[in-house]
Amino acid sequence: MTNCSVGKLTVLALLANPDKVRNRALRINSFTTTPLEILAEYEKQTGGQKWEVEFTSLEDVRSAEKKAYEDGLGSATAYTLRRIWAEGKTLYDQRDNGVLGADGEKTEDLQRAVIKAIEAQDNA
Repeated sequence: MTNCSVGKLTVLALLANPDKVRNRALRINSFTTTPLEILAEYEKQTGGQKWEVEFTSLEDVRSAEKKAYEDGLGSATAYTLRRIWAEGKTLYDQRDNGVLGADGEKTEDLQRAVIKAIEAQDNA
């Protein structure tokens, strides 16, 4: 989620029906996608050619994560996040965007997120 989306959804949560949001964690996101959908969108927006892709097995990620923690590397957290994402642990059975009203569903989409990422890279 971009900072803009986080801010927008925070404001919507504060303005939503207080009985629906009080004293609970809200599971909200801009959109849900897969790594292959992200890859396809990047390929589409960068000329349509297929990218050369290498896949890392979940077991290899676990091994790299374990070694990074053993070696005291700061990158260990990145391996942990990749493992959690690969295991699908960041997905929820349902999300709470709808509790925030119609505007809670109108957030960023994959196409716009990739546009912003490409623009940021071009401006770096």
